[in-house]
Amino acid sequence: MNQKKLPISLSIVLTVKAIEYAFRKSMHELSMDLPAESFGMLMITYYQDDIIQQDIAQMVKKDKSAVLRQIDILENNGLIQRIVDTNDRRKNFVVITQKGKKFAREIISKEKDLLDTLSQGIKAHEIQTFIKVLSHLKINAENI
Repeated sequence: MNQKKLPISLSIVLTVKAIEYAFRKSMHELSMDLPAESFGMLMITYYQDDIIQQDIAQMVKKDKSAVLRQIDILENNGLIQRIVDTNDRRKNFVVITQKGKKFAREIISKEKDLLDTLSQGIKAHEIQTFIKVLSHLKINAENI
C-alpha cells in the first residue's frame, strides 16, 4: 500500500499501530504478561514522583476506572503500590516499587533497542524535526 496517498490521520494511526505491535513483541521477551496500557502507567510512576491516580488518568486521557484497573494489575504484580495521602484520604499516591524500578529499567533498555532499530536510515536532524512536529500536533490537538 502506498502510504503517500493516505490522509495524514490514517498514516499516523497505521504507524502507531505498527510501532505498538513491535513494542509489544519486544516486551514479550521480558516475561511479564502485562496489557500494553500498563507499561505506560508504570513508566509514568517511574518518571513522576508523588503522582496520584487522577493525574495519571489525565495524562493518559482515560477515565479513572480504566486507570484503576491498570493500577490493580501493576499492584498485583508487585510493580507499584498505592499510598493513601495523610492529608486527604480520598487521594492515593501511586508509587513504583523496587521491583517496578528494575522492570522499568529493563523496559527502557528494550525501548532504546527498538527505537535504534526503528530509526535506522533516519538522520538525527530528521528525528528532531519529527519530535518537534509531533509536539506541535499534540499541543494543537489538546487545544481543540
